[in-house]
Amino acid sequence: MEQFINDASDVTSQLFGPESGIPWWAWVVVVAAVFWKVAVREPKTADELAHERDEVMLGEMFEGSKGKKGKKKKK
Repeated sequence: MEQFINDASDVTSQLFGPESGIPWWAWVVVVAAVFWKVAVREPKTADELAHERDEVMLGEMFEGSKGKKGKKKKK
């Protein structure tokens, strides 16, 4: 178990330590890219917009009298 901890510590120090072959700004770019992907949504494609429009239209057509506005029925 001690050997696994030592190996993990060695790998981590090689990736992030001062003697790392990867500069600090490269890690900043990776972290920024991950957060950019999470923070900024991609625009929908034409197929996705058409599918969403069709789903809304079908929902309005088949939802029945619940969603229709108009006269109230007399009892």
